[in-house]
Amino acid sequence: MPFFSVISILFSVLVWQTGNPQIWYVKSNSRLTVKGSTNINTFECVVPSYGKTDTLTFYSLTGLANRSDTDCKLHIPVLAFDCGNRFMTKDLQKTMHAEKFPYLVIDIKSLAAFDGMAGKTVEGKTTITIAGVSKSYYITFSVSKSGQNYMLKGKKTVLFSDFKLHPPSKLGGSIKVKDELDVEVNLVLLKG
Repeated sequence: MPFFSVISILFSVLVWQTGNPQIWYVKSNSRLTVKGSTNINTFECVVPSYGKTDTLTFYSLTGLANRSDTDCKLHIPVLAFDCGNRFMTKDLQKTMHAEKFPYLVIDIKSLAAFDGMAGKTVEGKTTITIAGVSKSYYITFSVSKSGQNYMLKGKKTVLFSDFKLHPPSKLGGSIKVKDELDVEVNLVLLKG
């Protein structure tokens, strides 16, 4: 038997999903912010409210301390973005091909346990899909707590070109949006 097959079998024996899954509710007041800049100034586009309740399900992994597989796909409507300027908002929505791909999807694949971790940070593996193109990222989330709610705030710098998109430009190219964007996710979570 090849060496890598033996290692793979041993790993699968040591690491498997255990126990009942833990459910958290992603509250409707969770939000998404995208920040960028042009050759003239900066801009910020916000989805001020997720607008619905969703779930984040943890599956504990035996053999891996403080890590869990998760099941959580957040579908954020591209038409919900507001850049504070209707022309800029329409440009962003057009750039993200909102008619063909109406949702930006954030798929949280795994996340370190954050219950009782207020004031600390946890890391999560996330896949972001924009205009049908997916990229995986590790995102560090700061954890805070208010009453029964936990807030996870994470930020990742991505490129339009990561998603095969061309940044918008105006006035014959005299105003150009830079390729780099900061995507900030603010999740408000309540334990189920």
